Amino acid sequence: MKKRMLCMALCLGLTLSMTACGGSSDGKMKAQSENSDEKVHLKVALYSDGQNMSEAQKKVFDSFTEEHPDIVPEFQFITSDTGNWNGYLTKIKTMIASGEAPDVVCVGLEGVAMMAMQDLAIPIDDYVDENIDKYQPILDNIAQELQDIYIIDGKRYSIPYEANSVVTHIRKDIFEEKGVELPDEDWTFEEFKEICGKISDPDNGIYAFGVPTNFFCLASWLYANGGATLNDDWTEGTINSPEVVEVFQFFQDAIHKYRWAPQPEANTTDVDLIVQGKTAMGWWGRWVSNDYASSDLSHIYANTLPAMKNGHTTCAGSCGFVVMKSSKHQEEAKALACWTAEKDYVETFMKTGSLPANSEFGAEICSADPTIENWECMYKVYEAGDWRRSQDPPEYADLGSIYQKYMDIIYSNQMTAQEALDLANDEIDQLLQNSDYRKSDKDKAIIESLFKN
Repeated sequence: MKKRMLCMALCLGLTLSMTACGGSSDGKMKAQSENSDEKVHLKVALYSDGQNMSEAQKKVFDSFTEEHPDIVPEFQFITSDTGNWNGYLTKIKTMIASGEAPDVVCVGLEGVAMMAMQDLAIPIDDYVDENIDKYQPILDNIAQELQDIYIIDGKRYSIPYEANSVVTHIRKDIFEEKGVELPDEDWTFEEFKEICGKISDPDNGIYAFGVPTNFFCLASWLYANGGATLNDDWTEGTINSPEVVEVFQFFQDAIHKYRWAPQPEANTTDVDLIVQGKTAMGWWGRWVSNDYASSDLSHIYANTLPAMKNGHTTCAGSCGFVVMKSSKHQEEAKALACWTAEKDYVETFMKTGSLPANSEFGAEICSADPTIENWECMYKVYEAGDWRRSQDPPEYADLGSIYQKYMDIIYSNQMTAQEALDLANDEIDQLLQNSDYRKSDKDKAIIESLFKN
């Protein structure tokens, strides 16, 4: 399905809301502040430890408070024990159960279905509708497919402020040292393997690539090879299909047979490896530019995935802020959640880091960022329609644990890919069959209505 270019004008101008709109949402907030001498403090959950954030990023809400002096947002940095979104979401659920839920939560597409179906988040349609003169031009410039990710059962829960597509990251210096030319955007899997043989020098601690340790990134390989972990309507596992097994077996062989990739270690990620100069290639979105910048690493070359059975198709998605139902300050929280799509937030917070969903902002930001060259290929993914969203039903956190378990088994050579993935598929099917999210016809209808491509 042909996608139009990500022209993601997510500048939801809340900085103009006090003068330009005069909607009832602002009226509610004014009335609340007039009846209280205390400022409204909002807790904003972010998937980060805050270590790689600049002081400007940490103080990004200062400009919001200038426009809304009675609202004081503060980041809550939340890490993941699993190294991906499922661990983050599990911690959010624990905070909710303990009565310590944030007011606003940054959610990747992996968590929005769970948030909506568990009635943890509230829609923002009323706020958008009350300020439609401001929002309609913005919504007109957001790819509808990305909007649809955050529309559940006809209700909008967020407007995505970022979009990330997984592409190949290449250390130009290692390629130059090995006398290997950079591949063009039409390169094939066979060409990729030839490059691996030329680059890899394990006796001297240099490998062609690090195997993906983030399943969102690994999914890009599955899609490129025509596979997926679930069927198209997300009701059964397909993780043991021939297309998926082939990818996993390749990565196992790359570690233990060809020595093109090192054995993953608990405290060293695939991102660490490329930053340390131990690998020449890896697969991520722009979000790793934070790691590059903090390590003074520049001129990483971005490229498509090598073409496989399904061409260059990759995994892509987005993030947005959702408002928690438990928040005592829902109107203020909605204002803040929408403001994060404005230029002030995007320019400050995404100088490095994820790919701005607004391609106009993105062109300006990425052009000034020396960490990644040929960043345009990340936007071309959406223009060409060479992407699928990650398969993230409301059981995503539990599915993520299954994926991680069997990735570790395969990477450590404890089983063949086929043996491990047959077991994984049994666990996936059992999880889906026994899921509390699929007990009623209403719940099943919601899952069926989720955007899938």
